[in-house]
Amino acid sequence: MVDRGSVGSDGKDSTQDPLRRWRTAPWRVVVVRFILLSAVLGLVAWLMPGIRSTEDLTGLDIVLMAVVWGVLEVTVRPLLDLAFVRYIVPTYGAVVLVVDIALFALLLLIFSGPIEVRTLTSLVIGGALIGILRLVFGAFLGLTPPVVPEETGRRRRRPPRGLLRVSPSARELVRLVRIQYTMMVHGIDAFFADDGVTSNFRRRMQTWLWQPSVPLRPVSQPERFRLLLEDLGPTFVKIGQIISSQGRGLPSEWLDELERLQSNVRPYPYELARKRIIDELGAPPEELYAEFEEEPLAAASLGQVHKARLHDGRAVAVKVQRPGIRAQLRSDVRILVRMSSTLEKRTRWAENFDLTGVVVEFGTTLLRELDYEVEAYNARRLSRVLEPVDGIRVPDVHYDLSSRGVLTLEFVRGVKSTDSEAIDAAGLDREQLARNVVDGAVKMLMIDGFFHADPHPGNVFVDLDTGDVTMLDTGMVGELTFQLRIKLGSLIVATRSRDVKGLAQTMKSLSVPFREPDDERYYQDFERKLTPYLDPPPGRTVQVAGRVIPLALDILRDAGYRFDPQLTLAMKAMAQAEAITRALVPDWTGSVFTELAVESLQRQALEAVTFEAVADVAISQAGYVVREVTDQLPSVTDGVLKWFGILKRGAVKVEVDTSDLDKQIDRLQGVARMLVLGILVVGLIIGSAIAASTSQLDGSALSPVTDFAATIFSVSATIGLLWVAISGIQMLLAKRRERRDPVEQLGR
Repeated sequence: MVDRGSVGSDGKDSTQDPLRRWRTAPWRVVVVRFILLSAVLGLVAWLMPGIRSTEDLTGLDIVLMAVVWGVLEVTVRPLLDLAFVRYIVPTYGAVVLVVDIALFALLLLIFSGPIEVRTLTSLVIGGALIGILRLVFGAFLGLTPPVVPEETGRRRRRPPRGLLRVSPSARELVRLVRIQYTMMVHGIDAFFADDGVTSNFRRRMQTWLWQPSVPLRPVSQPERFRLLLEDLGPTFVKIGQIISSQGRGLPSEWLDELERLQSNVRPYPYELARKRIIDELGAPPEELYAEFEEEPLAAASLGQVHKARLHDGRAVAVKVQRPGIRAQLRSDVRILVRMSSTLEKRTRWAENFDLTGVVVEFGTTLLRELDYEVEAYNARRLSRVLEPVDGIRVPDVHYDLSSRGVLTLEFVRGVKSTDSEAIDAAGLDREQLARNVVDGAVKMLMIDGFFHADPHPGNVFVDLDTGDVTMLDTGMVGELTFQLRIKLGSLIVATRSRDVKGLAQTMKSLSVPFREPDDERYYQDFERKLTPYLDPPPGRTVQVAGRVIPLALDILRDAGYRFDPQLTLAMKAMAQAEAITRALVPDWTGSVFTELAVESLQRQALEAVTFEAVADVAISQAGYVVREVTDQLPSVTDGVLKWFGILKRGAVKVEVDTSDLDKQIDRLQGVARMLVLGILVVGLIIGSAIAASTSQLDGSALSPVTDFAATIFSVSATIGLLWVAISGIQMLLAKRRERRDPVEQLGR
């Protein structure tokens, strides 16, 4: 590890917590909220058409109503929020007003005397109006927590306790409520982002109400977006990190803010890190290490790093995973999957983008980073891969002081690979460093197929003493088969030769359709949109990773194809490697990077094709073929004998696979059973009701059986209700099984 910052956030929502917003708010905020609530309730009670208040409705009654509403806010609203929050996206946020309407209805039940609602429409409009007025005037008066950019002005929340801590479903709902509230706070603050009279008044009110430790100031949109990602937590910080590494087309102010996610982070308390080390390694850090700095030198989205020293005097960096991070990441990924699935059903762009597939791929990769034992293995394997390459390496791992939640690494001193001034001051050759980065990328991606999948500048450091390029944070890696590596090489060659048709064919062969593809449109768009970038005017060069590949991926997606996930990681890693080389040598362009990559590939391929290497591969493949043939030999013999038997009988037996029809047949059988049972139950209910009604006819011949008929009617109605309830539950469970998130199959 290195003495550096990293990417991430606190792993907890740092400023907003809707479940505690009344209890933890300063007394000034509580008083102003109460006054505002009383005023809004009075306006609705006295002026709202359809709501009649008695003549003796006094100000004291309004105050009592506000007190009761406040109690409902603390006791009932959290439960209603948890019950309805999953419908935020499908209803575009309108479900929030449903909670206010429900609270208004409960208030009217309690105060049925002094106030009366004449119609259901008046109830709905009155409750929605209360919610809207409170939101508007609350935002104007600064009753939402201020968005404070400075570190010292930001608060943190405690981890959930009790049921919310042990139940994944409850934890997910609570997490969704917090996400909704955090986005609302930032959205309101963004509405008052200017320097006008209204915004200045709101900031003065927030200063008086919330007493922040730093002066409030207008926050720019890029900075606000970065703060929002930090407040939403590590999952969203990772999204910002990906955007920053691929955001060369973004304005400079946006890119600068997003790049801060790679180095500026709020750490969590040392007590939690110490407890995690004890839980993972069985002893406190003061016993395991000769020295251990309590103040972290870096914080990341998944953990933070403490500098330490072993008993033999060697300096190390101890990476400690954030508490509760696994549960939170799983909740976030499930939430994002459900949100993307809903958006796909309601918007064309999300469906065309295959948003759910992208989110699942992102979540799967992110969850794999949580096991530090896997990261240690990745570091060891990458070290072997990069060993033949001069000037590029991976830190050593101390396995006796590492576990799933704690990772002890060699301490590496250096600077970011983009810090050209420090590199020049150290007298290092930046062009040689860039060539080493290219050689390392080619060795990982094209020769061995095992590569660092997140080599952004925050993860690639330069040792100013030795000139070595060190790759950090090996939690995210990718792996390419030999066939994929061949196709990736073909893609690079096609790009180098500016073969638009060959590039289109290669990229299509590396993709799979996620909907009905449009091949004709694909080839037309590919040639029309990419030709200007592959054949630039004189004086300009081809920007491969910056323009060509991202645009090609967009064309693929628009045509209904999804690029292979591992190749997507490979292209991302290649683009980041190109960005690093361009930062080291600004005069280099995408075409220079491609030329260097092809030269490096040719050189390393010749070096890799030795007699020993070919013999090892041949022996390995021969052993695999022998094992497969041995396994299949009995079945082949049986198959030949069966074919001779068929030919002897003069008939061919055809087997049809109907496994895909089983689910549909089961559904039809279920519908048939439900229909028959429904007819029987309805018949019993109707017949019994008719028989029971004859008791009202004097002298009826059926009067002796009316009591029995009434009993049958009651029993039938009970059976019908039970049947409806059970059938409904079964249908809901079946739908839930069908729509189960792919991330549910990941390890907890």
